[in-house]
Amino acid sequence: MGVRIAEEKIEQIRKQTDIVEVINDYVQLKKQGRNYIGLCPFHGEKTPSFSVSADKQLYHCFGCGAGGNVFTFLMELEGLTFVEAVRKLAKRVNVSLPEVSTSLQKSSQKHDEILSAHDLAASYYHYLLMQTNGGEPGRDYLSKRGFSKEMMEYFQIGFAPNAWDTLSSLLQKRQFNLEKIERAGLISTRQFDGKPFDRFRNRVMFPIWDGQGKVIAFGGRVIDDSKPKYLNSPESAIFNKGKTLYAFHLARPFIRKENEAILFEGYLDVTMAWQAGVKNGVATLGTSLTEEQAKLIRRNAESVIICYDSDEAGIQATYRAAHILEDSGCYVKIAQLPDKHDPDDYIRLHGGERFRKDIIGESLTLMAFKMRYFRMDKNLQDEGERLQYIEKIFHVQQVVL
Repeated sequence: MGVRIAEEKIEQIRKQTDIVEVINDYVQLKKQGRNYIGLCPFHGEKTPSFSVSADKQLYHCFGCGAGGNVFTFLMELEGLTFVEAVRKLAKRVNVSLPEVSTSLQKSSQKHDEILSAHDLAASYYHYLLMQTNGGEPGRDYLSKRGFSKEMMEYFQIGFAPNAWDTLSSLLQKRQFNLEKIERAGLISTRQFDGKPFDRFRNRVMFPIWDGQGKVIAFGGRVIDDSKPKYLNSPESAIFNKGKTLYAFHLARPFIRKENEAILFEGYLDVTMAWQAGVKNGVATLGTSLTEEQAKLIRRNAESVIICYDSDEAGIQATYRAAHILEDSGCYVKIAQLPDKHDPDDYIRLHGGERFRKDIIGESLTLMAFKMRYFRMDKNLQDEGERLQYIEKIFHVQQVVL
C-alpha cells in the first residue's frame, strides 16, 4: 500500500518552498526579466534554455521540454519518488509529516540498515588507512602509486587489513543483522561453523556511491600479487552495477560546468585523473557501458571523451561504448593512449599536464577513431583487404550522412 500524505500538507510545503532557491542549489541561475535562466540539468547544452518562474513556481526547458514544479524537479534530477521528494522538501522548510505505514517503514529500514553498514564500513576503512599502524601497508602502496593525502581524503579511500574479522567484529558489536549484510557482500560466512568473516582483506578500499553520495558498494584492490587483483561488491538491494558510475556525484558539477564527461574503465583511473586536474571523470564498474549509464551521462553533458586502456580489450570496449553513447545522443571523442598503457600508468610516467594536453586535449573524433579501428590487423597493401576497409568506411560515412 502506498503512502498517503494529506493534500493540505503537500500544498503547505509547496507554498513554503521557493523553487528558485531549490533549483539554484543544482543550477547556476541568473535573473532575466521576471524569470531566472540557466543551463538545463537534464540535458547538456552551452546556451541557457532552462527557465524558472518565481511567480508561477514552475520550471521549463525550451531545449529538451522538461518542466514541472519543485517536486517533479527533485524526482527527475535525483531519481526520487513523489513521497521522497515531499519529505525532502518538508525537512527543508521544517514542516512535520506523519510517519509512514509500518510495512513501508520496515521496507525502508531494510535498506537503511544496509546503507548504514556501508557508511560505517567506509568510515572505518578510511580511519584504518589514515590513522592506524595497521593501515601502513595500504599507505605505502598508495604512496608508491602517487596518491596524495588530499586524494585519499577526497575519495574516502580506505584499507581492509589482512585479517578475517576486522569489519565483521565491528558490525557484530553494533548489532547489525549479519544475514542482510552478507547478502550485500560486505561479509561472508564460513560453511563449517557458520561464523562471519571479512570478504575484503589486505586491500585498498574504494567506496562506490549512488547519485546522492550514499555508499552502496566497494571496490577493493589487492596490494600484493594475490588474486583476484580487483574484488567488487556483488549486486544487491542497494547496488546495481549497470546503473552506477563511479564518482558520479563528485564529478557531476564539473561535468555540467564543462558540458563534457571523461569516461574511464576503473576507479584508479578516475582518482589519478582527478589528481592530474581532470575533475569531470567517471568510470564503469568492471562491466561494459550500459544504456542506463549512457543516458545518465547524456542528461548532464553533450560531449563525452572515452579514455579506456589501449590494449586489445580496451580498444574493443571503446568501440562498443562509443556506439552506445552515440545512440544516446552524445558527441563522442576518443582519447588515444600509447600502446598497452592505461590512464593510471600514463599519468604516473608522464605527469598530469601531459595527460591533459596530449591525451585528453588531442582526443580523436569518432570518425577518426573508426578509421583506425577498421584498419587494425589489415594489410592495406593487399587489394582484397584494402577494399574491405574502404567498404566499411564508406558504410560508416553513409550512416552518418
